[in-house]
Amino acid sequence: MESNTALEPVNHLKSYILFLTGQWVSILGSNIVRFGIIWYLTVKTGSPFILALAAFFAFAPFIIVTPISGVFVDRWDRKKIIIFVDFMQAFLTVVLISTFAGISIPELNLNLLFSDDDLIKIIFGMSIISGIFGAFHTAAVDTLLPIMVPQNHLSRVNGLNFLVNGGIQIIGPLIGAFALSFMLLRDLFWLDVLTFLLAIIPTLLISIPKVKREKKEIEEKYSFQSEFNEGITFISATNGLLALLAVFTGANFFLSPIFSQIPVLVSEIHLGNEDNLAFVFAMQQVGMLLGSLLMSSWKGFENNAKGVAIGLFVGYIGMYVMVLAPLGNFYVLGGGLLITGFVLPLANVSSETIWAKIVPKDILGRVYSVRRTIAQISAPVGILLGGFLAELFGLVFILGISTLAGTILLLYAWFFTAFSQVERLSAESRKDKMNEKEPPV
Repeated sequence: MESNTALEPVNHLKSYILFLTGQWVSILGSNIVRFGIIWYLTVKTGSPFILALAAFFAFAPFIIVTPISGVFVDRWDRKKIIIFVDFMQAFLTVVLISTFAGISIPELNLNLLFSDDDLIKIIFGMSIISGIFGAFHTAAVDTLLPIMVPQNHLSRVNGLNFLVNGGIQIIGPLIGAFALSFMLLRDLFWLDVLTFLLAIIPTLLISIPKVKREKKEIEEKYSFQSEFNEGITFISATNGLLALLAVFTGANFFLSPIFSQIPVLVSEIHLGNEDNLAFVFAMQQVGMLLGSLLMSSWKGFENNAKGVAIGLFVGYIGMYVMVLAPLGNFYVLGGGLLITGFVLPLANVSSETIWAKIVPKDILGRVYSVRRTIAQISAPVGILLGGFLAELFGLVFILGISTLAGTILLLYAWFFTAFSQVERLSAESRKDKMNEKEPPV
């Protein structure tokens, strides 16, 4: 195992902002094209299960590879990883363009005159490869912030990055819907290629400092399995923490199918078009942006478990509004997502605060790895199962059941477990342990 010992004492803030600018352009292009692909799958199939598969193949590889990619990013040159991945993502999109255009490539002995069913399978395959690349790209990009930005600028740069990304999430679907009104989907893909290549330029121009590392022979004795088990032991032994993890794992499991099925809900149930879908997506992102701004300017609840409970409970109410919206009323449907988007930051920030307060600093990494693994793996499982059940029993019925199940789990955890008092119980436990260490007078 290796550990950081020193960073080059150089202010790379301007270089990092330049790098971010390229990434923002790339993210905008990806969001526009992602909207186009989702709309294509929705219009061509109208199938909840197909849409669930698309989300699963895009999400699952990213989650599976992320822990592995983090290890290699610490060992390899981050700049080369980012450039290579951006280039490969652009190449994948060119292949997808060729596929949709029906262009044959004699040199590769491929006949790319595919049916819609073949195109859907190709999209799934591309999503898997893109998810793997994305895990390495995200791991490399995320580690640049503490390396390149001075500590006194971290919060402001984080805030700037969040605001721009939130704006991109809002306007990306709107631009995608507008572009599809006068261009073909395959032509829209060129925006993704262009933005990927534009993102490479700032990366080539900047200098990313090297992280000096030294090997610690003693720590090599610890295996991933032993550290993972230590994280599980701490979570299960801390009153209320396991219930908190169960609540968020359940929320990921029950809410992910709903979010992944929004295009089918708009197109097949409410008979909407791409403009309606873009509006609904934008409402969700506006809500999340406003909620995050609120949490950044407010210190939150004294009992953070209350913030988690209120955030998730109101979020489920927003889901009820969306699922039960009158047919064709996209304002009500979008309003439900606005409500949910607004309160989810309340739940997430409150949860983050609880974990930060309770978990000892020397075991943060292993506890957080257990937490993320358990909580995130439930999302792709929920997406796939929800899409399959929606095909059998109807989309609106399954979305309603998912929302109800998540609400029941939350209420059970609040009233029948130590979840509501997790911070107080943890503080009392730490106090008791400190008293035990003190010598008798």
